[in-house]
Amino acid sequence: MKILVVDDEQAFLFGLKRILNEPEMSVDTAETFEEAIDFLSQQTYDVVIADVRLTGVLQQEGLEILKIVKKNKPRTKVIIVTGYGTPEVMQKAYEFGVDYYFEKPISTDILLNTLKKMR
Repeated sequence: MKILVVDDEQAFLFGLKRILNEPEMSVDTAETFEEAIDFLSQQTYDVVIADVRLTGVLQQEGLEILKIVKKNKPRTKVIIVTGYGTPEVMQKAYEFGVDYYFEKPISTDILLNTLKKMR
């Protein structure tokens, strides 16, 4: 399973990469919207895990990533995670085709179980 994790928090990226470090999983990480788009243009992923906010302001780059993935690679599953969730953000995510939506902090067990369901 090939996974791209997009988050502006290095500690979250590092921790998630360690947790997902299993022989059957390959994980790439991106800290910015631009980095994520570069990865997505070069490779196909089974799953993209993206934070909603990547710039620290009220932007929603994670939702833009979701829209791009669903338009260009509709078979790729997308998990949105956010520490700034609102009912409006969750509604937009589902309108754009998100497969799973979680608010931080997310339990590693929940995330791992969700990924297992996607195999």
